[in-house]
Amino acid sequence: MRVLFVNMPFASAYRPSIGISLLQAGLLKHGIACESCYLNLTFARMIGQEAYDHLAENFTYATNSLAGEWIFSESLFGVDNFQEYTDYYAAAFPSGTETPEQRRELFERLSCIRSEVEAFLDGALRERDWASYDVIGFTSVFQQNVAALSLAKRLKERFPDKIIAFGGANMDGVMGPGTLQAYPFIDVVCSGEGDDSFIEFMKQLESGRSLTECSVQGVLLNPRYGAPGPSAPSSSQPVHDMNSLPYPNYDDYFQQYLEAGLEPSAEKQSFLFESSRGCWWGQKSHCLFCGLNGSTMNYRSKSPKRALDEIIYLKERYQNFTNRATAVDNIIDMGYFKSLLPEIRDRNLNLNMFYETKANLTKEQIQLFRDAGFYYVQPGIESLITSVLRRMKKGVSMLQNVRLLKWCAEYGVGPMWNFLYGFPGENPEDYEEAASLIPSLVHLAPPAGTSPIRLDRFSPYFDSPHEYRIRNIRPLQAYEYVYPALPPEQRAEIACHFDFDYGDGQQPSSYIRNLAEAIRSWKTDYSTSELFSVLKENQLALVDTRPIAARTITLLSIHETAVYLECDNMSSSDNVAARLRTRGFGISSEEVRDILCSFVARRLMLTEEGVFLSLAIPLGDYSPKRAGLERLREMQEAAQST
Repeated sequence: MRVLFVNMPFASAYRPSIGISLLQAGLLKHGIACESCYLNLTFARMIGQEAYDHLAENFTYATNSLAGEWIFSESLFGVDNFQEYTDYYAAAFPSGTETPEQRRELFERLSCIRSEVEAFLDGALRERDWASYDVIGFTSVFQQNVAALSLAKRLKERFPDKIIAFGGANMDGVMGPGTLQAYPFIDVVCSGEGDDSFIEFMKQLESGRSLTECSVQGVLLNPRYGAPGPSAPSSSQPVHDMNSLPYPNYDDYFQQYLEAGLEPSAEKQSFLFESSRGCWWGQKSHCLFCGLNGSTMNYRSKSPKRALDEIIYLKERYQNFTNRATAVDNIIDMGYFKSLLPEIRDRNLNLNMFYETKANLTKEQIQLFRDAGFYYVQPGIESLITSVLRRMKKGVSMLQNVRLLKWCAEYGVGPMWNFLYGFPGENPEDYEEAASLIPSLVHLAPPAGTSPIRLDRFSPYFDSPHEYRIRNIRPLQAYEYVYPALPPEQRAEIACHFDFDYGDGQQPSSYIRNLAEAIRSWKTDYSTSELFSVLKENQLALVDTRPIAARTITLLSIHETAVYLECDNMSSSDNVAARLRTRGFGISSEEVRDILCSFVARRLMLTEEGVFLSLAIPLGDYSPKRAGLERLREMQEAAQST
C-alpha cells in the first residue's frame, strides 16, 4: 500500500507541515510506503513568492476575509462571485491608509491569482502519478480547506478507486462529520490527533480489510458507505506519551522547496519542532477567546531529553537548509526553564528559535531564552488594560506585560503580539486610558496592530455565549462567498470562525480610534525612540529620545537611583522603602512616595494599583537602536546650538 499526503495553498511556503511529517514518519516506521507532496510550493512558484506571501503570511489581506479560501472557491463550486466578494471586502475592511487605487490593485491581484487556479490544478493532476497511490490524504489547517477540496474532487472524479482522506484542525469536532456530509468525494475524515488513530486505520487497510471493515475511534467514514454516523462527534484519542512520537520527516519538503526554484530565505525558512500539546494554563483558566486547542486542551509534554534529542536531530539533518527552529507548542512547559533550555544553551546549537509562552516570566527566564537562542517569543500579551486582561482570564496585568516588553528589549528577544479589543463587557473608557499610556512605551516593541477579537469554535465565548451576553452567532460573512453552494446550516457546521452581536449593543469601533492611532504612532516612533539607563558610581543617567521626553538626559540622585532600580521588577512604595532601609538608606516612606510620583509624572515609570514599574532599559545587555542613537546625537546637537 502507498500513501501520499498533500499540503495545499495557502500553507506557508517557509515551513513544512508538522502534521503530515509526523504521520509520514509513523507510517514509514510501520513499513507503509508514504510520501508528502507540497503543492503549496508549486502554487507559490506559479503566482510569484511575493504574491503568495501576501496571502499565506497575512501580510496584506485581512485574516477574517478568508481571501485564500475564496481564491479556490470558484474552482470548487463553479460560482463567479468576484463582484459580490470585493463589495463585501470593501465594506467589512475599510481601507484605512490605502488609497482607492491601492485598494483596486489589491482586488486586481486577487482576481489574477484566482485566474491561475485552474491551470494549477490541471498541472497538479498531470505532473504526478496519482494512480500509483492507494490513499491520498489532505491536511486542512487554516486557509487551505477549499484548495484541498478542489483538488480532492478532481482526483476522485479521475481515480474513483482511490481513498481520499482529510485531517487537520479544520476536521476537529463537528467540522469533520460536517465536511463528510457536504462532500461525498471524501471517503474518510480523521478528527483530532491522528498520530495513533490514522496510522492504525492505515494498518487495518493494509491488512486487507475494506474501508467499511476498518474501525478506529476518530476516523470517520462518509455516510454514503452506509456506516452509521456517530451520535456525537468522535475525535481520536489524544496521544498520552509524547515521547512515543517519531521525529517528523521533512525530507520531502526541503527537497521540493529546492525543486520549486523558490528563493532561499534564511530569514523566514525554518524547521518545526514540537515539545508539548495542549495548554497547561488553559486547563486552569481557559482564555475566553481562544479556540486553538479544540478538543485536546489536556497538557502533555516530552521529557527534556527527548525534546533536546529531537531538536539536535532536526538541526543536524536540515542544517544545510536553515538554522531556524520554530516550536509549534501553544505554550512552553515551565519546567523546561530548569532542564531543556539550560541544555540547549550549554550545547551552543547555533539556532535561531521561537517559542510561545506566558507573559509573567522572570527576568532570568527571558535572559535564558536569549542565551539558549530563542530570539523570538509570542508571549500572549493581547492587551495593556488590566481589567480587559482579567476579563479574558489571561492571568497577567498591564504592568506585567510592559515589564516583559522591557526585559525582552534588554536581552534582545523579540516579542510578537497584537493588541486585541472588543471583549464583551469591556469599559470603553479603559481604551482612552490605554491610548494615553502608549507615548510612554514607544521605546519598547510595538504590537503588529490592533484587532477585534474573533469568535472561534471551541472557545468559551463560542461554547457558552449566554454567559458572556453574546448572541446571534453565525459564520463569518466571508464564508457565504467561500462556500456559495452550501446551505447556511452546512456552512455553520464546517466554519471555524464566527460573527456575533453583543447583548448590550456594544460597538467597539466607536471607542477604539484613539488607541489605534496611538499604536500607529508607536510603530512609527519606535525605531528612533530610546529610554535606557546608564549606572555609574551609584547614580543613574536616563537617556530619553521618546517624543514625549522632557529632557534628553536626566541624572538621578543617589536616593532616586536606588528607588528607580528597586522598581525594575515592579514594587509597591512600602516595599521599596522597607528594602532601602534594610540596605542602610536613610530615607522615609514619604520621601520614597514623592520620588515615585515624580517619576510617574515625568513618564519614566508606570503605576497601577499601588505598584510601580521603571520604564528605562538598563544598558548592560541592551544594545540601543542605531536610529535611536542618531536621534540622540541630533537632540544633543540641537541643545548645544541653543
